[in-house]
Amino acid sequence: MNTDFTHAMGAHYLVRYPQEHQHKSLQAWDSVDEYIISEIQNKHQAHLADIAGGAKVAIFNDDFGAITCALHAYSPVHVSDSIVAQLGCQTNMYHNKLDVDNVEFLSSMQAHEQHYDLVILKLPKNLALLEYQLHQLRACVHPDTVIIAGGKVPVVTKNVQQLFKQILGDCHTSLAVKKARLIFAEFAKDRQPSPFEPLLTWDIDNPTLTLSHYPNVFSRLHLDIGARFLMQHLPLVEGEHVVDLGCGNGVIGCNILHNAPNAKVTFVDESYMAVASAKRNVAINFPDQVDQCDFIVANCLANVELSHIDLVLCNPPFHQQNAVTDHIAWQMFKDAHRVLHHAGELRIIGNRHLPYGEMLKKRFGGFTVTATNKKFSILSTFKNAK
Repeated sequence: MNTDFTHAMGAHYLVRYPQEHQHKSLQAWDSVDEYIISEIQNKHQAHLADIAGGAKVAIFNDDFGAITCALHAYSPVHVSDSIVAQLGCQTNMYHNKLDVDNVEFLSSMQAHEQHYDLVILKLPKNLALLEYQLHQLRACVHPDTVIIAGGKVPVVTKNVQQLFKQILGDCHTSLAVKKARLIFAEFAKDRQPSPFEPLLTWDIDNPTLTLSHYPNVFSRLHLDIGARFLMQHLPLVEGEHVVDLGCGNGVIGCNILHNAPNAKVTFVDESYMAVASAKRNVAINFPDQVDQCDFIVANCLANVELSHIDLVLCNPPFHQQNAVTDHIAWQMFKDAHRVLHHAGELRIIGNRHLPYGEMLKKRFGGFTVTATNKKFSILSTFKNAK
């Protein structure tokens, strides 16, 4: 694993988070990080002097802290929807002996209470999240704010540029360097973009639920077909304690509450918007059962104080940002094993081609196939399977 990130402003030791689960071929930065840092160092020296004198800088969507470490001396604000990104950034700051207290960490759900003079934004794949963040920026930038966004060339689409023009002001793009491209945007105070509603709401049947979604929630536009299949094959629950791990909008946990009104459900996700959506959906659909639920933003179940859990349900993701990886599934299985009581069940759904069965054998000692179709398999295992 390459850990030495040399850039236009210096060099840092960077690792992907969590380091112990990462493949050795993956690194914690990309050419977009390099291009952004080079652009700031080579063309914005005067602005850096202003920042050193007290001007404010915000960095959006910095997955492992490459840009934040480079600009650490300027007391940046790190903005992300991912607690894993925040933990990754903090870990890399510790590795480089940088003062974590010199950076303010804001979640996607928190308000911005200051105006920024320099904004750096790594383009998310999710256009709804980008639209949300650009509307956030309108309230906390000024006409002299330097706004630099960056992404891989295929991500810098006409639709993305149009969002900048509609919401913020005029923009133009750079030449491509190492398959990365930058967007330079201006803030037009008189621009009047269409109102943006961050919540998208729709209904489902069997059971009948009204589901609301903040912009960065997985499968925001429709019910995920994997979740629908898992809903058809949930175990019988009465008053047990269930964890909806990687909960997304919370539809699986809501199904548990519908089928078992006395159940206790803990919703966990690494996305602040996902957990906020799940909490809202429980409040809308099961207002009398909110007190039976906990809502936790966490990296799987790391540092979550749970024990004697009866059932863990999850649909493990098989990618982290743009990298295909099975480390998140492995951590979910390991954490589930830790929190389950003896004979507690882990039930998962995954694409049929994924090696989850072998992973469950290694951690739990065995598994059974509860249901399968052309695309998915639902696997079940118990803590005493070994």
